[in-house]
Amino acid sequence: MALNDRLCSCKMIHFASGTQYKMQLYEKSDFGGQVVEVTEDCPSLMEKFHWREVNSCKVFEGWWVFYEHPNYHGRQYFLEKGEYRKPDDWGAVCATVQSFRRFTEGFQLHPNV
Repeated sequence: MALNDRLCSCKMIHFASGTQYKMQLYEKSDFGGQVVEVTEDCPSLMEKFHWREVNSCKVFEGWWVFYEHPNYHGRQYFLEKGEYRKPDDWGAVCATVQSFRRFTEGFQLHPNV
């Protein structure tokens, strides 16, 4: 474990078979600008949507993890069902989101290890 690695919080998640995943991403805060609806993992927001940032989102189903860098690297932000009007709402200091994936049973913190 590196010196700056730390556990900031912990939460029990109960998975049910057949869990669905759906969220909407917005380019501007307060659900403004362009919107995309997603149901699958995305290793690169830039390649798929030509976005560098997500400024708000709505999680309708499932649990999701935002990553600061492409290919599921960097700071991670856990999102559950709800509305996130600005990056601060999911605990981020800036809107940089470069990849995201579904939080599923068997989820690995670092998928490339």
